Amino acid sequence: MTKEEFAAAVTACEKNLYLSALSVTRNAEDAKDAVAYAVYVAWEKLGNLREREKFDAWLLTITLNEAKRLRKTSRFYENVEQLQDEFSDEMDTGAIEFFDLLSRLNIDGVCREIFSLRFFYGYTLEETSRLLGMSENTVKTKYYRALSKLREEYGKEGKI
Repeated sequence: MTKEEFAAAVTACEKNLYLSALSVTRNAEDAKDAVAYAVYVAWEKLGNLREREKFDAWLLTITLNEAKRLRKTSRFYENVEQLQDEFSDEMDTGAIEFFDLLSRLNIDGVCREIFSLRFFYGYTLEETSRLLGMSENTVKTKYYRALSKLREEYGKEGKI
């Protein structure tokens, strides 16, 4: 992958990476830091990427791992309304609200990756299973359990 291809791939998914990191950190600055560090690490370790078509999932994993690390050291969380104001011109605020809901749920990192790949990148569950190197049944199980948990938590309140 050339420098230009790398830059284009990162630019195409930068906002998705940011929202995914934000769902973990719940802090705009930490999420930006997580994405910036992930891009740096990805560039440094680009030679380790064996399959080009898994770039999105690979970069997302790096981003979420850094976001988790930052979450442990930061205790400042932002209100979703403040985040919507920050991105109102650039992005559908429904995506911000959706990942705000996810960040409040107690789901594991794999579920967060599945949701990110499914809703932000538009991959099917079959494609997501290949990208993550997991069986399709495992991905479906995790996905539908997390969806059920989301409906259980927020469906009662009429939020979803």
